[in-house]
Order: sequence, then structure tokens, then C-alpha cells
Amino acid sequence: MTSTDVALEAFEMQAGFCEQLGSPFTARLLRALVVNISAGGVVADLIRSFEEEPVAAALALRLAGAFHRRALDEPGGVLAQIYPTCGGDGGASRSDEALLSVLVDDVVAHRAHYQDYLESAPQTNEVGRSSVLIGGYLTIAALTGLPLDVCEIGASAGLNLGFDHFHYELAGMKFGDANSPVQLSPDWHGKTPPVSAALKVRSRQACDIAPLDLGRADTQARLESYIWGDQLERMARLRGAISLARMLNIKVQKESADQFIVHALTERKPGAAFVIAHTIMWQYMSEEMRHDIEQTIQAAGAVATADAPLAWLRLEPRDPIDPPHLQLTLWPGGESRDLAMAHPHGASVRWL
Repeated sequence: MTSTDVALEAFEMQAGFCEQLGSPFTARLLRALVVNISAGGVVADLIRSFEEEPVAAALALRLAGAFHRRALDEPGGVLAQIYPTCGGDGGASRSDEALLSVLVDDVVAHRAHYQDYLESAPQTNEVGRSSVLIGGYLTIAALTGLPLDVCEIGASAGLNLGFDHFHYELAGMKFGDANSPVQLSPDWHGKTPPVSAALKVRSRQACDIAPLDLGRADTQARLESYIWGDQLERMARLRGAISLARMLNIKVQKESADQFIVHALTERKPGAAFVIAHTIMWQYMSEEMRHDIEQTIQAAGAVATADAPLAWLRLEPRDPIDPPHLQLTLWPGGESRDLAMAHPHGASVRWL
């Protein structure tokens, strides 16, 4: 299989995912690009030097983000006319050939921009995942009776660290700040988590190997670019979470997850449940790093006490085609339980 064949397979696979996850516009855009890549066109030339594995490195999403960023940066431009997030019609007025022509013309005119996006992994920092995580945090609070010290790895810009300031509606149960700029109401199945638990966050900290600094002018635009162009509710949630993160002064430390966890665990204090959390990032780490992190957590769990419990909360798929599972391991004891299955963006949740 040639490198072009591998890239085509990656784009087709991602188009299918986008379709399944509620973005027919992005699916159509990616399939238009497939036509150009197959013909050895401008897009094929653009990605020819891409050396990483296209599926694992999310090549298709890097390019989709690059197009969306161009539309956001030039609201009066031709690209913006096809992006619903910019007031466009989703390409409804254009044939597939006309849509591809718009995309190709923009790559030709702004080649350096697209090359830049290919060099950076997408960071969606999907706020909707808090719809799932909140159940885990409530469960930890209920089981321990303690406030939480939250430590998130692979946190991007740290937007989900503001989860306790969001408003939720889960199967008709409403809780949280009713005036929050982030309103989450997933399609909920099964019982609800213990929403009456006393949920209090004592501290929050996070790391990422390439954190997005909300103090930089272009950070919000980069985050927005990775929202799929026809998902307006996701865009509104993102913008609301950014405003909250700035209010809370959330900072994400630039450090590898394995080193960060070692340092964070040495500084934990009694009187709160120390929660190590992560979402849809485990697959991007090496097997060696995953092993090291597990060993560090297990060792810390072995000395956890009722006054200083340790929780490992993760929303991760168990294989590439499996829906993400929310899993909790809690020490003392080290019992693991599956709490939920969920849509990767938190649009639907099945509480287990």
C-alpha cells in the first residue's frame, strides 16, 4: 500500500466518523479532498511530505481545521460562504466539483497556512465531554464525602477543568449554575449519577505536551478551527468554556503526563480526593509511557487513605471503533468500575 493509499484510507475513515458523529458537512469536505488526492492534485502535493501515520496523527482533522481557520479568519471570504459557523450555507448551493474548486483555490493561495496546520496535532478540548465526566466527579464526591483536587493530563487549554461552573440537564435533572455560559444537556440513558452529592473542587491543575495558552491572541481561533463547521452548539459551548477558564485563571503546564503525575502526587494533601483525569488522549501516548503512568498511579493508590483517597477517572475508547467508556478506579481498595459509555463529544451518555 502506497503512502497515498494510506492517506486516502485515513480521509475516508474520518469522513465516515464525521458522518456518524453529526457533521455531514465535514464528511462532504473530506470526501471532496479525497478526489483531489486520488488525482494527484494540489492537496496530494500538500500532504506528500507528511511523515506521521495518517490515522493516528489525525491528518484529515488537521486539514479540516486548517480550512475552518481560514473561513473564521476571513468572514467575508469565499470559504466563509460555505461554513455554517460563519453564516454560510454548508455548501448547499455548490456541487461537489464547485466545493472542491473553492478548497483547492484556497490551498494554492495560502499554502504556508495549510503547511503550518499539518505540523500541529488537533486539540479539540471538547467541552461536551464534561457531560460524561460530571458523573464521575459526582460519584467520587459521593463515595468519599470529600472535596476534589483535580489533576488532568493531556488537558489542551484546560477547558473541562471548569466543569463545576457548568450547567447540566441529565434526564430531566438540572443542577449547576443556571446562568453558566456552558449549558450541557446530553441525550441521557439509564439512571442519573448522584447529583445531590456535595461537589466542591479544592484545587485544579493540568498538563499537556503542547498546551494552548488562552492568554495568546490566536488560541481561541485555533480551538474554534477544530470544531466541525456545521456544529454550532459545540462552538457556543467552546466559547462559553473559554470565558469561564479565563475567569478561573486556569493554567495548563507544559510537561509530559508521566512526569507531571509524579510531581503532582508528591504534593497531594489530605482532606480531599485526588483525582487523576483524562479524556480521549491515552491512545496518543507510547505504550511505555502508559505503563509508567499506570505504575505510578498504582503505587500512589497503595498508600492512599480514607482521608487522602486517590481516584483515576478516564474517558477513553478501548479500541479505535469502540465508544468511549468512563471508568473509575478508587483507592483505598483499588476497585474499578465502568460508569458510562458515551459519544466521543458527550452528545449522548449511557449511564451504567
